[in-house]
Amino acid sequence: MYDVAIVGYGPVGATLAGLLGKLGLSVVVFEKSTGIYPKPRAVGFDHDAMRLFQRIGITKDLVPYVEPFRDEIYIDASGRVIQRLEHIPEPYPLTWSPHYTCDQPYLETVLRDANELMPTINVLLGNEFLDYQQSATSVTIKAKAPDDQFFDCDARYLVGCDGASSPIRHQMDCGVENLNYDEPWIVVDMIVGDEFIDALPQVNVQYCNPNRPCTMICCPGNHRRWEFMVIPGDNLEDALSDDYLWELMAPWLKPGQAEIWRAASYRFHALVAEQWQDSRVFLAGDSAHQTPPFLGQGMCQGLRDAGNLAWKLNSVLSGSATPDLLNTYVQERRPNVVSTTKIAIECGLIITELDPDKARQRDDQILAENGGHTKVTLRENLIAPLEDGFIDGTSPLAGTVLPQPLVSNSCKSKVLMDDLMEPCFRIILLADAINQEQIELISLKARAIGVAIVLMRDAHGPVSEGDGFIWEVTESSGVLKSWLQDSGCIGVLVRPDHYVYSGIRSAHEIDQSLKSFAGRMELRV
Repeated sequence: MYDVAIVGYGPVGATLAGLLGKLGLSVVVFEKSTGIYPKPRAVGFDHDAMRLFQRIGITKDLVPYVEPFRDEIYIDASGRVIQRLEHIPEPYPLTWSPHYTCDQPYLETVLRDANELMPTINVLLGNEFLDYQQSATSVTIKAKAPDDQFFDCDARYLVGCDGASSPIRHQMDCGVENLNYDEPWIVVDMIVGDEFIDALPQVNVQYCNPNRPCTMICCPGNHRRWEFMVIPGDNLEDALSDDYLWELMAPWLKPGQAEIWRAASYRFHALVAEQWQDSRVFLAGDSAHQTPPFLGQGMCQGLRDAGNLAWKLNSVLSGSATPDLLNTYVQERRPNVVSTTKIAIECGLIITELDPDKARQRDDQILAENGGHTKVTLRENLIAPLEDGFIDGTSPLAGTVLPQPLVSNSCKSKVLMDDLMEPCFRIILLADAINQEQIELISLKARAIGVAIVLMRDAHGPVSEGDGFIWEVTESSGVLKSWLQDSGCIGVLVRPDHYVYSGIRSAHEIDQSLKSFAGRMELRV
């Protein structure tokens, strides 16, 4: 019997498999297709996703296939820049660039190659999931092999990463909440000739033109994507013909200047499943939610699902938490998805107004609200923290994401802070805010319940190598220290997925945080 069965081996399923495999869990993956779809679909992910890929160990392998995401401008019909989406400035909170562009086939290839090296992951390509049945202790998956033979497979838990038309979601018979965005678009991916690439915009552009709203995205290398809103009078039967596509591309490129890599028609949806869990069965990624692309969060949402589920499944399967912990998956992720999706819809509504008078009023209002200047928004600030679930919502910073600076240990070698230790609960503390006696008392209590300690020393202070529970490090950027101090904290108690369980403002609150955590995990302090 496997620990976890996954249906669907796209980016979300492959990432979840890799995270579980890294934790030593036994995983079986069912994927109806025999290979990777060779053309681009998702073209971006953020630093939270890169942090997950860091855990799997594929960041170096991804480097040739990704590029930092460029700033984004919104241009009205008269050519005015009415809004900019920019990134938070350096030093970046996770060290990684805040957002990347990618080509999905290469991303999936790197993920699958890494998973092949993990002995506890068994991938069944060409095997079709049919249905599931579950008992109080396991799930039985019924599947069909490539030779049309039917077979059963047992796992403790099942996760459906099986896409927008998810058979698992249909079997769960759950409804879908419509967040009131449903529009047809045409997506065109082009490989642009070297001599023409520099003539194109060097930033991502949202063309807020009521005559034809569209988007241009700078993807890795010479790959550029255009997304065109379907408008009244369009004939969708002819929309994907080369003649029609080159007509759409005329403001930027002519035939011979680029190659059409892929063209497809989509309905951009804003849908969220009402139910993400059926006892031992969970939904993740597009099977649970579908987000318009205007914020670049479609795949990111699913990857956050994977990161949330992985540590919780591991905690329950290892016996360090009760199955009740898994109930917090939906409690945390669904409100966060709804919030992010609504922001994506708002971004889309800026673009997609088709009435010229209303579009002019919109543009004038955006500029007027900003004193006649272009509105500037930091993209990363649009992603909400967790609102509920396995966090202490009464404390500062709860539900936010822990920064990840480069840190140095006693050997003066710089590493990303996550790489110091295996994913675990840990307390991050500013060492100069507590004395040695307090550190020793905290250490005793933390060790008793499996919580590690990371002491952040000043650059000139002594540091030690770490013994598996206590680590002493310094950071050069000051990102983490500033982040804590800005919230009046001396430390945080952090979950294995790097979300803050509770903020800590004093030595006394360290003890409170440990007791709160132990109570939620049903441990004794």
